[in-house]
Amino acid sequence: STRKESSAASDVYKRQEPLLLYYDERHSLCEERYYVLGSTDDGRKLMIVFVEREKLIRVISARDTSKKEREVYEKNTKI
Repeated sequence: STRKESSAASDVYKRQEPLLLYYDERHSLCEERYYVLGSTDDGRKLMIVFVEREKLIRVISARDTSKKEREVYEKNTKI
């Protein structure tokens, strides 16, 4: 559900775990769009697309990561 996805996306930003932040050049024609790969408290890996408006984050979409995105996240967040 949308509420569940919104809560999970918020969870990703609150955690102290690393986030992988990328500029989404392909979709940034009208406004600067970014995406982030992150993990929720229960270990769920998410891909979140967002824009920044007046110092607020507006989530465009949040979904579970694909296998490839999960591999990128895990490879780049090993401490």
